[in-house]
Order: sequence, then structure tokens, then C-alpha cells
Amino acid sequence: MRRKPSHLQIWRNRLATSRAAANWRSFWRETNFPMAIGLFVACATITYLWWRLDPQDLSNLWPEMGGMTLDVFFILIVFALFEHRRNKRQDIARQREVIDDYKRWDHPEAHLRIAGAIRRLNRLGEFALDMAGARLSKFDFAEQGIEKIDGSTFFNGQWGERFGDSTVHMVEVDFDRISCRNVTFSPFNPFGGFGISGSNYARFVDCSFNETDVSQSTFNGAELAWTEPPPEENGYAEDLGDGQWCWDQTHYGPFHNADLQQTSFKDCWFKNADFRNADNILEADFTGAKGLEDAYFDNDEIRAAVLAQATGGTAA
Repeated sequence: MRRKPSHLQIWRNRLATSRAAANWRSFWRETNFPMAIGLFVACATITYLWWRLDPQDLSNLWPEMGGMTLDVFFILIVFALFEHRRNKRQDIARQREVIDDYKRWDHPEAHLRIAGAIRRLNRLGEFALDMAGARLSKFDFAEQGIEKIDGSTFFNGQWGERFGDSTVHMVEVDFDRISCRNVTFSPFNPFGGFGISGSNYARFVDCSFNETDVSQSTFNGAELAWTEPPPEENGYAEDLGDGQWCWDQTHYGPFHNADLQQTSFKDCWFKNADFRNADNILEADFTGAKGLEDAYFDNDEIRAAVLAQATGGTAA
């Protein structure tokens, strides 16, 4: 029987996988810090041997040893820290430039370059992407080795500009099994004040969020549409005999096991939506959302609560 890990082991694992530990390992590998420590130890060893072979007052040795220690510390260690920080900022800027150069070109080559830049940013500890104006189709984040895009921005709310179009069109983009916490897919619908829904400023067509953490993210005013309506039944019960039954899932909706805690769908326009098996759906905000009448939910209670919130009423 597998033993439950102790509190010490849990904290040790958390420390080993923390961002600070990852940054320290990167600093150790990519700078001359290990060489500086080795040089310092070598200098201390030479000084000690010198003192043992030719005993004398330590005050005669300390000026040389102290000066050498300060040289090693400031020139090699501190300089390595600042140089590593400068190189890291330059690398981040270069990868962000790659994304900005290719995000409006919906082509397989552009997809590969964007994915490579995102992976390198993730390794540098950067997860918030500027995807304003992106055009992506048939792109799978997890398949490209991307695990997290927390804090990213897709449509940034700017519209009507001659240059720097920030509208976002996503078609068959899979956000499955990645972390999308606090992502701004759309902050609002620019024409929401005129009562116009389903604008072309933030369109997500046939996109999937299976097992995705989209908690605290905003889809306000976005168009979330799926070409084909979902089946009425997403599985069936199979009789295994002896009174035992097994549920066979045949359809997985776009929000299957997605965490919708504090996710905002205000003023969204939905078409053929399927929220079955979504987690924390009652903690999401559907105020002013349209097109939910034909959406699928786990039960009538959830359906009534979501529709009441969307229409500004109360659940029956």
C-alpha cells in the first residue's frame, strides 16, 4: 500500500517545483556563478596552505584574501547576476517580437514559430502573452508543448484603428489541458452599448477548453460558437451484469471538466454551446449572455440558474 507523503515531503516537493527554484537552477546553469564559487574555494585553500607552510599573523594574510574575496564576489558573482538578468530580458523581448510578427499570419509555419516562442517564454518564467490581433486556426496549445498562458490577453478592447488591428479570430483552437487563469479573451463588446451581440471583435469558433483552468478569465462580449449542435446524449449506461452498470462517454463538450470559477461570460453570444461536466459553472457570470436557450447543461437546476442570471431574473 502506498504511503501518504509527510508534510515535510510535501513542502520539499513544493519548494523543488517552485518558480524560485527553477530560476535558481537556470541561474546556476547559465552563468559563471559555479566557476566563481569554485575560484573562491580554490583561493581559500591556497591561502590556508600558505598559512600552514609559512605560519604568520592572520592580519598579514587578510588584506590579500579580503581583497581577492571582494573581487570574486563583485566581479564574478554580482556581475553574473546583472548580466543574467539583462540577457533574460533581452530573450523575453525577442520571443515577444516573434509572436507579434507572426500572430496575424494564419499559416502552419507561423503556428510553429509562435509555439516555439511561447515555449521559450514559458521556460523563462513568462506566461502572459500579448495575442491581440491573432488569427489562429487548427492550433493545439498542449500538442505544441505549451502548459500555461496565465494572464494573457487576446482581444484588448481596442477597435476602429487604422493600424494595429487587435480583433481576434480563433477557429478550431484547442486550449485543452492547459492553464488559462486570469486570461482576457475579451474585456467587453465595443458595440455592447448599442445592443449589438455577436460582434467580429473576439470570435472563438469550434474552440475547446477540455480540462482547462479558465478560472478568473473574461470572455465578456465575445462570440463563442460551434458549427455543429451537440448531441442530446453524451453517453450511455452499459449493463455489465450482476446488477452492475458502467457509463460510457461518447461525447465530450468544449468545457468538459473545465474550471469556470469566477469566469466571466458577460454579454457573450453563444451558439450550440455545451456546458455539460463543467466545474464550478454556478460560480461563473453569465449576465447578459445570449444564445443560452439552446445550450446543454448537466441538469435543469443548473440550466434554470444560468438562464435566470443571463436574463437578470431569478431561477424558478
